[in-house]
Amino acid sequence: MAVVNAAAMADQTQSLESRVTRLESDVSYIRSDIGDIKLDIRELRKEMAELRDRLTRGLASNRIGMLLQSAAILGVMARGFKWI
Repeated sequence: MAVVNAAAMADQTQSLESRVTRLESDVSYIRSDIGDIKLDIRELRKEMAELRDRLTRGLASNRIGMLLQSAAILGVMARGFKWI
């Protein structure tokens, strides 16, 4: 009986060691993946900031263009109605 228990204990110890080794390996892959995800998020934040800047500049230039067009139309109307 003692021999059977010793063999069972040895199998459990080997099983535990192999499971711990597997867990350590899995954790290292998880850490690597998290590092990659962090890098991707940093890149996305930079790209979003650049996009936001371009959109803001684009909206500002559109507003200036609309103001210039409105001024031109008002100038033509003023000339047509002989206000000027």
